[in-house]
Amino acid sequence: MTTKIDWLAGKKELPAHDLFLAALPGVGNVGKLVVDGLAKSPDAKLVARVLHPDMPPQALLTDSRLTPPHLALHLLKLNEKTILLLSGEVQPLSPRGQFEVASELLLQAAKSGCEHVFVLAGLSSEPGVEEVFAICADDAAEEMLSSGGATISTDRPEGGVIGLAGLLSSLGPVYGVSSGCIISTSIGNSVDIHSAERMRLALQNWLNVELPIPITTTEAIAERIEKLMAEYPDSSLGRELLEDNSTSLYA
Repeated sequence: MTTKIDWLAGKKELPAHDLFLAALPGVGNVGKLVVDGLAKSPDAKLVARVLHPDMPPQALLTDSRLTPPHLALHLLKLNEKTILLLSGEVQPLSPRGQFEVASELLLQAAKSGCEHVFVLAGLSSEPGVEEVFAICADDAAEEMLSSGGATISTDRPEGGVIGLAGLLSSLGPVYGVSSGCIISTSIGNSVDIHSAERMRLALQNWLNVELPIPITTTEAIAERIEKLMAEYPDSSLGRELLEDNSTSLYA
């Protein structure tokens, strides 16, 4: 058994979407704060859950229900674009599992006509460094982002991007989808609201789309993440959320 997708919206395929944004636990939970905030929108709908046997075998209580380890896929319909959102608290622990999940997601995205997949992440930096930049897997991603004013990095992070985030952001061209990673610097707190807001504003400019996330929503998500870390100290959450190696990005 490899990747299983639990379809929740009737059809056993991803709905058509223009853009795919993904985020996982990582430095400052910067990307997660943005993606989870968008998923809380009244215009967002949960369409599927992604499961894999190599995810940590720890079910969590969510809204009074016991839920298996998974990644959630939401569809957000905005006036300008339809965006697919991927987020969760875990990822497969094995390199093979991470590759299988990334491959299945990109395959499904390609089938649905998606053109661009971007992973949102934080990078540990010194206090006072407030940057948002992108790294790209293909010319199409670079052209799209740079046309919106994005800073494209060719040398950071020095160690590259590892984990599921690295595979999702780099394997896109293999499946005919443009992909890359958008990074906001962070002082490395478990939840960095300021870095997340910096990323949200940059994305609005670069992608030419409104991404409305009330600050109260971001604060509530930050509290939930900190609560999860306190309630499940022996899980993989702590290791993933507190990674702060500035030469590589693990998310």
